[in-house]
Amino acid sequence: MELKILGVDFPHKKGEFCHKTIYPFYTVCCFATPFLYLRDGVLCEGEVGDILINTPDHIVYHGPQENATTGFVNDWMHIEGEDFVKLLEKYPLPLNTSFNVGEKNFLKKYVNRLLSEYNSESNGSKDMIDCLITQMIINIYRAYTKTISFDEPFSDIANVRRMIIKNPAKNWTLKEMTEISGYSTSRFNELYNKLYGTSPINDVINQRIMLAKRLLESGQASVSYIAESCGFNTINYFSKYFKKATGYTPSEYIKLFY
Repeated sequence: MELKILGVDFPHKKGEFCHKTIYPFYTVCCFATPFLYLRDGVLCEGEVGDILINTPDHIVYHGPQENATTGFVNDWMHIEGEDFVKLLEKYPLPLNTSFNVGEKNFLKKYVNRLLSEYNSESNGSKDMIDCLITQMIINIYRAYTKTISFDEPFSDIANVRRMIIKNPAKNWTLKEMTEISGYSTSRFNELYNKLYGTSPINDVINQRIMLAKRLLESGQASVSYIAESCGFNTINYFSKYFKKATGYTPSEYIKLFY
């Protein structure tokens, strides 16, 4: 995995929003002030200590809450690489929606150590950064799952999500996912939303879009082939959801790279 860049206690001016941007990497933020962020095209409120992990297909857009007397402050980093994708598959966390682990400065120790290694010319800095990012995600996952009050284990829910991430192109149905989980449909939906901040069906679509982006960026296949490979029945259906998620049609997205 590669840590592209990061910032610690990064201040923004009063009323200032970051630019609406789709990055080709993951954005991990932890906020020291209340804030607003974009989720499914709607501005949502986040609180002090919230963590937000935006995927490469998501519009990154943060700003202060209404009537804030100061700008918002956050720690942030950009990470890319298949190792990081696999890490999030193994330790699935809510993506593109803010969540809290019960400790306001939870990420501070990791961000400070990552910044030190990022600016270091010492031998092994790259390996140390990989280790710190891995520790960070594992401990976020541990802390987050402790905050969720379930009367029953949730490992079966996590297993369904791992299966979706591993094979998003499969013709997933809510009935099949529910049967794998062992819960009723209503309970499965409730727990899935609570764990991952989205419905299981929307998550399937999101994972397909992420796969499509990687294939489009490779430049090795046609749009029609990618649509079919990612589980979309028609190019129109694929284009509709791709543009909704990224702001670009598949053809427009390819032109960003070639």
